[in-house]
Amino acid sequence: MHIGTTLKIQLEGSQSRLTSELIGVDEGNYLIINMPPIQSMGNAASSIYKGSSIVVRYVHKGTIYGFKSRIKHFITTPVKLIFIDYPKKIENQNLRTHKRIDCHLPANVKIADNTVEGSVTDISKEGCQFTVKMVKLEDNVDQLQIDNEIVVSFQLPGVEQKLTITGKQKSIKKDTYNVNIGILFIDMGIEVQEKLYDFLSTGEA
Repeated sequence: MHIGTTLKIQLEGSQSRLTSELIGVDEGNYLIINMPPIQSMGNAASSIYKGSSIVVRYVHKGTIYGFKSRIKHFITTPVKLIFIDYPKKIENQNLRTHKRIDCHLPANVKIADNTVEGSVTDISKEGCQFTVKMVKLEDNVDQLQIDNEIVVSFQLPGVEQKLTITGKQKSIKKDTYNVNIGILFIDMGIEVQEKLYDFLSTGEA
């Protein structure tokens, strides 16, 4: 964990995972993190007080790390910062390449210039399977080719905006009614990666 690391924090009594950032470290004593914007905290804002418990998670090279701590101090001027006890133990959870989570996420793919609605039926940090009704692909069958580029957008539970990731078609399986497209992710933004890894960590827990 280094200065500037994006953190997901859960305050005492709240299920919300708020976004923060590591600002400073006094090794063995405390960490300094940004206080999330008040408007994003809702009722969780009342949990910011000395001695309140806090859970911190972050991602580094495909591994999710997490620890429990307590709020040591906080300030609101000139900037809003939270001081938390230095973690005694940091646990990790490797998002293994082969680990896929079964799901049913509303989704669409963009093949050439056409957008097709379907669903993501399993997902990992490396890729996903997109399932679509055969009849919806009648005008795009020629574009179903191994290694052709494909853009997939899907909706995660509790996330307002769809996540969009560029990938390649790595497998194409057809049956009487459906087409299952195996997609390898090749390009995703940092924010998208963060939300995806957060979802995967919840699914693996």
